[in-house]
Amino acid sequence: MNRSHLLIALCALLPLAAWFAGTPADMSSAGFWIWRKESIYASGLMAYAAFTVCLLLATRARWLERLLGGLDKSYRVHKWLGIGGAALVFAHWMLEIVPKAFVKWGWLARPVRGPKTEQWLGFLNHPAKEVGEWMAYLMIALALVALIRLVPYHWFRRIHKVFPLAFLAATFHGAVLMPDAMWASSAGLVFTLCAGAGCAAAVYSLRGLVGRGRQHTGTVARVRMLDGDMVEVECDVAGHGMPHRPGQFAFVRWGAGRDAHPFTIASGSGDPYWLRFCIKALGDDTRALLHTLRPGMAVALEGPYGGFDFSAGGKAQVWVGAGIGITPFLARLEALAKRPANAPVDFYYCAPADSPFADRLRALCERARVRLHWIDSGRDGLLTLERILANQRRAAHEHHLWFCGPQAFGDALQRAWRQAGLGARRFHREHFAFR
Repeated sequence: MNRSHLLIALCALLPLAAWFAGTPADMSSAGFWIWRKESIYASGLMAYAAFTVCLLLATRARWLERLLGGLDKSYRVHKWLGIGGAALVFAHWMLEIVPKAFVKWGWLARPVRGPKTEQWLGFLNHPAKEVGEWMAYLMIALALVALIRLVPYHWFRRIHKVFPLAFLAATFHGAVLMPDAMWASSAGLVFTLCAGAGCAAAVYSLRGLVGRGRQHTGTVARVRMLDGDMVEVECDVAGHGMPHRPGQFAFVRWGAGRDAHPFTIASGSGDPYWLRFCIKALGDDTRALLHTLRPGMAVALEGPYGGFDFSAGGKAQVWVGAGIGITPFLARLEALAKRPANAPVDFYYCAPADSPFADRLRALCERARVRLHWIDSGRDGLLTLERILANQRRAAHEHHLWFCGPQAFGDALQRAWRQAGLGARRFHREHFAFR
């Protein structure tokens, strides 16, 4: 289990354990309505904890990025916690309304009313319930937008900007409707901790502080078309520059563009005042960039981010790149051309023989002492892990594999790597699907 899986498991199990510790001792003989009430509390607390961590991850805090191995890993956890939290909100909502409907239709007996549970903010019960219902609609909608790729990226980003407000409203809902007795229990402690951390993160986000310490400005210095759907852009960075390591990426907003998009830094010279990006038309926004980029255009940068840094403790490395996935390897090759690594490196690049990177790549590999294996699928067939390992001079367990390319290709390689028992921590890739 990697750190991402562990964090997701903790977000589910910790609030569940806290709720279980505070349940009545005679729950084994409790009737349906008591179980329903306790399940409402449990699902609400679990959803609240999941959304708390979502907000913390959205702050792009450096310590969280380091903990999870890169911002891309943080955003994958953010995505699945958000979807899981929305599913729990749906269950929470259904537990509230469906049994009441069954009573109305005569399918369930009306519960026996016990003594009224005291709540210190009981006079706000009605608005808290109304807020909770609207928050349920919103959370479910956010999860659907994350899953349905047909929604444009800029709408996806704008809708997500209301999430901190939704979290503050959910805090109001939970604080008002939680019974007084629960505040002194372990569940109350979890809620209080989540409220403190989550509300702080929500205010941080609403004030526009996310990424502020990593923001830079610059201008486009040079634009060069590589082929019909790919462009290379060189940028001058103002101020103190943007120090970075090969393999990292930055969020870039070009000119008066609406949104920043992540692009891998393709330069490895170590110069913080000069950056290169290689951009391929993969969507509407990047397709439009090919026609609008020009020298002198202003650039807003945020970064660097990412843990794709080629650190392997002196072990042999295998690189696998495909198409525009060559960009982090170009940066690393430029660095190695100045100071070659002691450990052997084999680079498998999957692209047509007439790739616009061909001449530069061969020259850099020769200077960096990296063995280049050019794979043209039309000529050589598809690259598999079996072919890679059969071509290596060392045993498979002595290698780290670094991949950048199409998601389906990476998934297939990673699955084969795992099935071969080669160790998940020695397979490195970045996930740029931030939704």
